Amino acid sequence: MSTRQTALYYFSGTGNTLMLARLLAQELGDTEIVNIAGCRDSATAPEADRVGILFPVYAFGLPRIVHNFVKNSLETAENTYVFSLANYGGGGGPAALKQLEWLLKGNRGKLDAGFGLTMPSNYLPFGGAESQERQNRRFIAAAEKIKEIARIIEKRPENYFYRKSFVPGCIARRFNKYFCRSFAREAAKFYVNRNCTACGVCEQICPTQNVKLVDGRPRWGDNCEQCFACLQWCPAVAIHRRGIPETRQHYHNPTVTAQDLIKDIRK
Repeated sequence: MSTRQTALYYFSGTGNTLMLARLLAQELGDTEIVNIAGCRDSATAPEADRVGILFPVYAFGLPRIVHNFVKNSLETAENTYVFSLANYGGGGGPAALKQLEWLLKGNRGKLDAGFGLTMPSNYLPFGGAESQERQNRRFIAAAEKIKEIARIIEKRPENYFYRKSFVPGCIARRFNKYFCRSFAREAAKFYVNRNCTACGVCEQICPTQNVKLVDGRPRWGDNCEQCFACLQWCPAVAIHRRGIPETRQHYHNPTVTAQDLIKDIRK
């Protein structure tokens, strides 16, 4: 990794978090954007003066891949300014940031500042994509919020959190841990219909390499993040999940392409 003033580490299934990382990098300048899925298996010691961790909230906490990256791979210098940006469709940002703060402390690190903002909700079991009008409103509001967040980061405040968590930390952590463990087995509910063209996008875009093409059809392992990247980015809309109508609207961020995520995972 090259030396930059700011390094942003992000995890994204649908592209929402990558969009935010790009907007924030544009405001901060001299910034490198790194996909956590592409560096989670090796020690990461950024030389940047500021390090940001960007992620979507899963079950009031961190996605499992982000948790493992921070706990097992990320190494920050004592004088590094560390901040985080959580995004969500319904909430849970403060609890997730608190979890990250504890995790960094346990790894001899720190979280100087934590921010949160709303992005289009898209978790398919809870209803799928919002209306285009509502999505556009959220994109506009997020872009404005990013400008404000960038101004705060440049001032380097310590112990700055945009909101206190109303969910007790111990409860949020247990809730998140239980659901993230169950997520790993949820891939058994995915299936593919006759529209599949064996293009391989699902295999390439999976952040944990949990999807493999076998005889021209995707098969899922037991290391699923429930990011729904395989389903949301399928160009043939051939991947679905048992218990969810195939007519339910899928979603991926309109400013991001599948190849944007794939190249960051595979590089």
